[in-house]
Amino acid sequence: MNPGEQVKLKRYADAPKRPLLERGWRYMVVGLLCAIAHNAIMIAVDLAGGHYLLGTVVSFTAVTPLAYALHSRFTFAEPFRLKAFARFAVGVAAAYPVSTGMMIVLCSGLGLGVAIATPIATVALFVWNFVAAHWAILPRLYLRPAPVPTTASRPGNSTQ
Repeated sequence: MNPGEQVKLKRYADAPKRPLLERGWRYMVVGLLCAIAHNAIMIAVDLAGGHYLLGTVVSFTAVTPLAYALHSRFTFAEPFRLKAFARFAVGVAAAYPVSTGMMIVLCSGLGLGVAIATPIATVALFVWNFVAAHWAILPRLYLRPAPVPTTASRPGNSTQ
């Protein structure tokens, strides 16, 4: 067995340590912390006289690395990987136009204050962020614990 196959088998064997139900509550904890950080940054930029679009950029650069680090270790029990961080940042950045559009509609269109509009936009993006974080950090979506492969079940081995 080459080292690449060993790594794949180890990932497969480690899958049960964070089944979807456990990842779900862990994701909620990290998501809540990140939502609080995002909202605090948005409101602080607004109170300082900055535009809400500036606030979204400041929040993105501050919260994205924090969210990745917390999700990698706490939510998914995965090591930090540059490729996974890049995918995570792309997932968050893909939500940026949606978030910005919601802020434009809520603030400029409906006249809501940033302190009201930001939590509304945050809740609306929760599902997107959940799926994007799973896609970025995990090699595949583990819905339930995966069985650990045995020697007899590997291709090329026969039990007869």
